[in-house]
Amino acid sequence: MLSRLLATPEFLSRTYTDSISAVRLQEAIKEAVEIHRIRYRHRLVSEQILLEILQLNSQVTVIRGMRNKIAHFCWVRSHDEELFGTGFRGGVPSPKTERRDHAVLTSRELAQINAEAHSLVEKLMGLVANLPEVSEESLLTLPSSGLPSAAAHGTR
Repeated sequence: MLSRLLATPEFLSRTYTDSISAVRLQEAIKEAVEIHRIRYRHRLVSEQILLEILQLNSQVTVIRGMRNKIAHFCWVRSHDEELFGTGFRGGVPSPKTERRDHAVLTSRELAQINAEAHSLVEKLMGLVANLPEVSEESLLTLPSSGLPSAAAHGTR
């Protein structure tokens, strides 16, 4: 999504998106939406699609929080319909951290989280399909910049 908002071929954009955190990626998407809204005034991407991107981005934040809890806790089955998870946090527990150091999820809640995440991915893929794409081939057919090559200056 970010590569399309920034009019960059997908492969090239991965050189910077692969190394940034999910939070920073979401912030970059918000910034790109603002650029389209203010600078380009919806000429490249419609206002409706930009609003949908922002709405889905906030839903991603919620799902990401739950994903982090699931990924960073140690989970055991309490019984057939329930999982109990505990964090790996060290230190002396306090009332504030005690509430966040464990969680209980029912099988139904876990299935609901899975369904919401899958639905969100489908919506995101639909939005990406509606954004203009810059192909690598179109980038390679642009005229050269006219900058002198390193070989002409005797440098490598």
